[in-house]
Amino acid sequence: MTFFSKYAAFAAVLFLCFPAAADNAVPGELGPAVGETIPHDLSTTSASGVMHSFDTLVGENGLALFFVRSIDWCPFCQAQVIEVDGRAQEFKDRGLSVVFLSYDPPADQQEFLKRRKIETMLLSDRKSEIIDAFGLRNESYEPGSRGYGVPHPVIFIINSDKTVAAKLYEDDFLSNAKSYRNRPAVDIILDAADQAAADGKI
Repeated sequence: MTFFSKYAAFAAVLFLCFPAAADNAVPGELGPAVGETIPHDLSTTSASGVMHSFDTLVGENGLALFFVRSIDWCPFCQAQVIEVDGRAQEFKDRGLSVVFLSYDPPADQQEFLKRRKIETMLLSDRKSEIIDAFGLRNESYEPGSRGYGVPHPVIFIINSDKTVAAKLYEDDFLSNAKSYRNRPAVDIILDAADQAAADGKI
């Protein structure tokens, strides 16, 4: 049993937003709703220090954008990056690039990439500007604390027109301080991408 299949079994409720839910945001919804345009062009530096934006990141049909807390100190984020990286070709086969974004400095990200031999793109949002633009900041952390500026973990499937086609996150994030531990299995993420494609959204 993989890390995520193990934790998927214990997840409270995984909130999957598909195109049919695009009309209105639900109470407590994280980030832009399905059908909305992303609120930032993702202009920031990668772990290698290269400046990127949506246009340099997007695949033929779009991208899978993973907001993670920290690849420096969050073991759940580290495990997610490792597992998704191992199945990155399945996203590429669907015309989707894979991008992870965290508030970690590029040097910490680069160390993790080298140590774990990760090939997937990591973006550094050092000032949490993109995290805030998407409305994902976890407000439970006080200024000066290690977690200040981290996002709630959310996965967006974004089409080439910068429109959210699907997203996945734990819908009990407001009441469960440990909801960040529950990450969807890769198969669930791929199923969400396939559903979005079937609906003509990517």
